[in-house]
Amino acid sequence: AQNHAPWLAHHRTNADAAAERAVYASRLPDPQLVLGALNVPTDSWKFDQEDMTMTMVGLRQSFPPGDTLALRGRRAEKELTREEAKIEAERRNLLKQVRQAWLELYFQEESLRRLQDLRLLQQKQLQAAEGRSRAAADMQQVVIRAHQAVARVNEREPMLKAQIARTRAQLGRWIGSAAVLPLPAALPILPAPATDFDAARHPEWLASEAMLEGARLEVDMARQDYKPAWMLDVSYGLRRPMADGTERPNMATAMVTLDLPVFRAKRQDRRLAEKQAMESGARFESEDKRRELEAMYQSMRAEYEALAERAKIFDEQLLPAMRREAQKTIAGFARDQTEFRDAQMKVLDTELEYTRVRVDLAKTQAELLYLTGEQP
Repeated sequence: AQNHAPWLAHHRTNADAAAERAVYASRLPDPQLVLGALNVPTDSWKFDQEDMTMTMVGLRQSFPPGDTLALRGRRAEKELTREEAKIEAERRNLLKQVRQAWLELYFQEESLRRLQDLRLLQQKQLQAAEGRSRAAADMQQVVIRAHQAVARVNEREPMLKAQIARTRAQLGRWIGSAAVLPLPAALPILPAPATDFDAARHPEWLASEAMLEGARLEVDMARQDYKPAWMLDVSYGLRRPMADGTERPNMATAMVTLDLPVFRAKRQDRRLAEKQAMESGARFESEDKRRELEAMYQSMRAEYEALAERAKIFDEQLLPAMRREAQKTIAGFARDQTEFRDAQMKVLDTELEYTRVRVDLAKTQAELLYLTGEQP
């Protein structure tokens, strides 16, 4: 999934673009080439008639105000930091989604296997009820209820198979044709999540902090607009000899053009206020992300511990008790095979419930690994 998921590749290309932007953002704009003809008389359009007529070639270079260039470079670096953090966040999220889809598929296939075992038991119950009914040992209602139980099992199977197909299709989005491979019999052992959590190390928070730093730099850049930008023009004018052959000297020109930020109330003040408002918004967003991550960790940790305790009770108390009950019926404590089959069905139901708890525990563990990261 990490090698082939398009959305993760999308974030990688965004980071590549941000890396390129960090290189050029702090550079001066390209110089401009200036070509022209000056003071050409309109009565004859001749270049040797008037003393001031000349052809000109020059260069023009603009300079943004104050520290704008340096600030642009730092802002581009923050954008790169943000994109790199988003790559890590998306990588963790991808792992979480693949794991949870795989775990849900595991439970669905286990449910289908248990359902098929349950069908065999229900069919045996039906056969036994029909035999007793023919022998007048049971009422006809017992046979009807046995038929209903078999029908209930049969009607659940199509939906389970549809759920399995849907989950495999979801997995196929990330892992391609490998999604149709059969699953192993045992649940995987996921890495143990860290016992502590620091939201400041999570990539989502790091991305929001990089966005906040970028917003602060935008405010600093808006303050630079109160300073004048300027432009340097250097040109060289070529003059032709006069009509009588007299040589005329060429001309050199240098000019500096300055912006005059005098209408501050309508332009610079408004732009600064805009960027300050955006900085405040980014700060609130960063704080909200920190609280969201901490709340997610606390809730997932509580759910994880509760599921772990439930799994322990199933493993050490419930399942052994159910299996002992089924064994006692084999030893002759049951009147007939009906009680034995009832005990077997209880074991199947309890084992399936235990599988659900273990799958939910693993899915919660995947959530915690998304938050805390995986230890090397």
